[in-house]
This record gives sequence, C-alpha cells and structure tokens, in this order.
Amino acid sequence: MLDWSDLRFFLAVHRTRSHAGAARLLRVAPTTIGRRIAALEAAVGARLFARTPDGLAATAAALSLLVRAERMEAEALEAERELAGADARPTGTVRLTCGDGFAAYLLAPALPAFLAAYPGLTVEVRADVRALDLTRGEADVALRNFRPRERSLVARRLGVERQGLYAATGYLARRGTPRASRDLAAHDLVLYDHEFDRMKTQAWFMRCAAGARVAVRASTSTAMYAACGGGAGIGLLSDALVRGDSRFQQVLPSLEPPALELWAVTHGDLRSSARVTAILRWLERLVAESGGFA
Repeated sequence: MLDWSDLRFFLAVHRTRSHAGAARLLRVAPTTIGRRIAALEAAVGARLFARTPDGLAATAAALSLLVRAERMEAEALEAERELAGADARPTGTVRLTCGDGFAAYLLAPALPAFLAAYPGLTVEVRADVRALDLTRGEADVALRNFRPRERSLVARRLGVERQGLYAATGYLARRGTPRASRDLAAHDLVLYDHEFDRMKTQAWFMRCAAGARVAVRASTSTAMYAACGGGAGIGLLSDALVRGDSRFQQVLPSLEPPALELWAVTHGDLRSSARVTAILRWLERLVAESGGFA
C-alpha cells in the first residue's frame, strides 16, 4: 500500500524538478526528499525521475502515478479545509503570504497587538514574490495585486496602493532634484529584477525615465527600499512603506503611476473559518489605517 506522505514528496519533486526545491517547499532536508522518493520507488517497483540538464524529469511510471497522486492531494486538502472551516473559534495557525516589503514594514510591527487580541492564534508569514497556490494549500490567506481567476478562491478588495517616486535626501543633495519627467534621464534608478519589467508600474517608471542609468536591480522590496534609502537612486515606492521615514523625499509628486490594487484572497472552503475571518478583518483595518491606500 502506498504511503500518502511519500506521495507528497513525489508531488513536490515533480513540481520543482529537484530535491533541493522540494526540500524548500516542504521545509525538510534534501536528504529526506531523496530517502522518501527511494522508498516510493521501491514500493511501486519503478524509477520515477530521470536526471536531465533541466532538472529531474518524470518517467512514464511517474506520469501514470501523477494523476492519482494529485487526486489524493485534492481530497486531503478538501477534508482539511472542511474541518478548518467548521471551527468556530479563532484558534490554531493561519498561514499568510504577502510581499516582503508589506511583511516587514506594515505587517510585522502590527502583529503584537493582533496576537494580544487573539492569543489562541499563531501567524505564519511567508514573504514571497511568488503567488503561492492557495488551491494546493501552500497558504491560507494571500495578499495580491491582482484579483484571482480561480473559481475556488474568494477575494476581498482592500484598496488601491498609493505609489510615488522617492529618493534619499542625500542623493538629491548630490544630484539635484528633478523638476520635470525629462530630468529623470540624468538620474540613477533603483528597480526590481528584469522579470518585473512587464509589470505595469515598473514599465511606466521605465518609460518616464527613458535613458536613465539603472543603478540597482533588486529581487525584494526590502533590498530595493534599503538601496534607495541609502542613496543609490530614485525608486518607485509604496507611500505606506516610506511613510514617516525621514530618509526619503518624494520626487515629482504630480506624476501618477498606474493604479495597483490590493486583494486579500483565501480558499472558499476557509471563508467561514474563525481564524481566517479574524485575520481578514485585521488586514482590512491595517490597510485602512496605514494611510498608504485609497
């Protein structure tokens, strides 16, 4: 008889194409992944993955097993959500995923007051630029800048994120303050990684500052804010995250970036859960009181 826990490891390897990626996803050691895959291969009597230059590739036996494993995963997650949704008390663990900037500058400082009001709750924060899969149980609640299309998910619009161009006062003292958008070409920019160049807000900034030198590219908001605050250049930053920080000075406030909506998303089976309801209401208040959203 197949062990369901071994199938979890199998699915993680299939989705990440490596033992290391599966280990990060499941929060275990890579050696554990290898051991569980070997046990599963012994149980089914076939090799499940072959090494290729692009990572581990599923064999024919693995593809045959995949459909059944995903079906078992879906049933297990549905049962878990039904049990969690039936809980009328705000207790247990809520797994929340959001951007690292929101997590560091807004969420984390407000957590002590929230946990004092709900001592039976534990909040696991996954600060990740990736949109984790709520349908596969990777998180309970997600903050996203887009409304999900999956019918199994429910979303609540929290507001529109106010953004603007900001630079460190020291940088502007050295390089001068732009008086018009054409002046941006003579300045240094702090941007997200290339993969975000198609995001409407970064694409807008790059058009406004056409010809400018890109001084820094960062994979996280916290790194970008630190570089910008340290004087590396001008960045497109969230008003809520620089609010009250004396290091920053707004540049060309008349320029209006494209609207960036913020949505709180959860699985439909969890919307009646007291623990999820408690955190959704708190997030709504947190965003409203931050002053950085319309």
